[in-house]
Amino acid sequence: MSEFTLEEKPGFFTKLADVFSKKEDFEDIPEETPLPSSKKPVRVQPSPRYQITVRRQILSFQDAIAAADGLKRGEQQILNLAHTDHILRDKIKDFMCGVNYAQEGSWEEIGDCIYLLAPSQALVEVASNTPKHSALRN
Repeated sequence: MSEFTLEEKPGFFTKLADVFSKKEDFEDIPEETPLPSSKKPVRVQPSPRYQITVRRQILSFQDAIAAADGLKRGEQQILNLAHTDHILRDKIKDFMCGVNYAQEGSWEEIGDCIYLLAPSQALVEVASNTPKHSALRN
């Protein structure tokens, strides 16, 4: 009787793995020879500057227009309307709300009559209220 030997036929995935691994390329390289490293100089791009404009006293509607133009350019605005007449303050708030809505920005009230307006590309994270501590208790 003759002796039969079974040979395993490589499957599709084995053939595919052989194509991508390219075993024959590495068989000729001796083990002591290190593979060439691909150390290329890394070029670091400076991050773009981000503009924040603090408007401490808005006394006229022209100041609000300047803040709206800054917001349209992508600059974050901090508006202090504390010293503005209450009628003009309401008009400025309505105007800036409209500009901010059109730009799809963020609007946060930081303090009494102090507002943060950020463009849509800025991420505004509002922390939860923390209890106030007295200086005497510290």
